Amino acid sequence: MQIGFHLTPFWSPTDRHPTAIIDEAIDVVRAASTMGFAWVSIGHHWVSHPTVWPQPFPLLARLAPETGSLRLKTSMVLLPLLNPVDVAENAATLDHITHGRLDLGVAIGYREKELEAAGLTRKDRVPKLEEALDVMKRLWRGDEVTYDGGYTKLNAVRMGFKPCQLPHPPLEMGAQSVGATRRAARLVDAVFFGPQVAWADVSRLVGVYREARKTEGPGTPGRAIASRSMIVGPSKEAARDAAKAYLERTFAMYRGWEMQEPTMVPLQLGFDIDLDDWTINGTPAQCVETIARARERGLDGIGLTIYSLPRGVQARIDYLRMIADEILRPVGARPA
Repeated sequence: MQIGFHLTPFWSPTDRHPTAIIDEAIDVVRAASTMGFAWVSIGHHWVSHPTVWPQPFPLLARLAPETGSLRLKTSMVLLPLLNPVDVAENAATLDHITHGRLDLGVAIGYREKELEAAGLTRKDRVPKLEEALDVMKRLWRGDEVTYDGGYTKLNAVRMGFKPCQLPHPPLEMGAQSVGATRRAARLVDAVFFGPQVAWADVSRLVGVYREARKTEGPGTPGRAIASRSMIVGPSKEAARDAAKAYLERTFAMYRGWEMQEPTMVPLQLGFDIDLDDWTINGTPAQCVETIARARERGLDGIGLTIYSLPRGVQARIDYLRMIADEILRPVGARPA
């Protein structure tokens, strides 16, 4: 199993200058690049005040020379918001900057404000995502592309260069429903379940994904990855206390953004659900046990969103090193 980590928690607290937030994250990732993590990932949102969401392509480009063999992942680019030609060109450029270490994760998004900013509604999300992926794959192949789609019009165009990884960077798709899981099985080679999806639903959706790969996809197994909230401490109680304030802000943010949709599995957006049902929490030994069970659920990888981060660059580096020494190594996590 491969284990990476997500940068979103490192933007907090937001009382620091934005330049300091980014500079400190660069320092942390540089140190973490030799610890045995497989990747570092960055999310994507627009107009997110009062939270902080640096944009993924420029920040991953800045991280590229600091990260050795660590893979760099978008998790997730909200593809319907963007022009697919721009994404194809940016991804190909970033793939060369990273010398072929880019994984491109995409998702449909759910926030009304973002969709409105792109001139879209919720009903546009799936058809635009599917069209965008089709356009991008054709461009990455180096084809001359003429395209008359619902959202994209191209007339005999061709990209200046192909990506470093051929035919294109590995593609992942975010999923929090049966429909999205089947779509991932059909269109890309990895599904990435969101952190608010309960463990029981992860197990069920992994089964949906594997079956859909056989019946609707290319017939190969593909990869199943889950983003998981991690809360580590000397005991379960101490870990939960350390993460409570961050969890409260996260729950409030996602409820305000109306993340839960009728087609999705029930998302964990409050303290009424036991943390054991959807997170990796407790002592390092207890976290190791949870990850071992995750492997039994059919997962090929886990992306950690670490909610119990201390404050300060060196403290965060030391905390990641503890996770690497006391959790990644005992579970036999494979580096990049």
